Amino acid sequence: MKRWEAWVSHIGWGLVALSGIAYGVLKYFLANPDPDSRLAHPWQPAVLAAHVLAAPVAVFALGLLFRRHALVRLSSGEPERRPTGVGMTLLAIPLALSGYVLQTLTGDSARRWTGWTHAALGLVFAAGYALHPLASRLPDDASEAAAEAEDGVP
Repeated sequence: MKRWEAWVSHIGWGLVALSGIAYGVLKYFLANPDPDSRLAHPWQPAVLAAHVLAAPVAVFALGLLFRRHALVRLSSGEPERRPTGVGMTLLAIPLALSGYVLQTLTGDSARRWTGWTHAALGLVFAAGYALHPLASRLPDDASEAAAEAEDGVP
């Protein structure tokens, strides 16, 4: 993967993750000082707009990652040793689709369930994205070395 592709990915997914987490905090955990407002917090629309505007960058980066990184790894015949990468690849489609569908739903129940699904998938994806580089730096026999260390065998 080229350096600029990695930067686009990190910036896109970083903005989406941070704005999504901020939106959830503003909507569900902070109270609006104006009791007559329908919004949970006055910054909620701006943070949601930032999230929606950053999402296409993240989806574009996902295409770059899939073409240059994931597809190469999956088609090379290597054993799957990175569960975080496989998990993110499988989560990416429902995550992106739920985000786009959420913007078009009008029913309260459908929006609520789709929103919670999108939030849960997003949190799992963000955790996987953060942990994936750490997992790729582990040696291939890290699990064997950990098992030997527990048994006291050098």
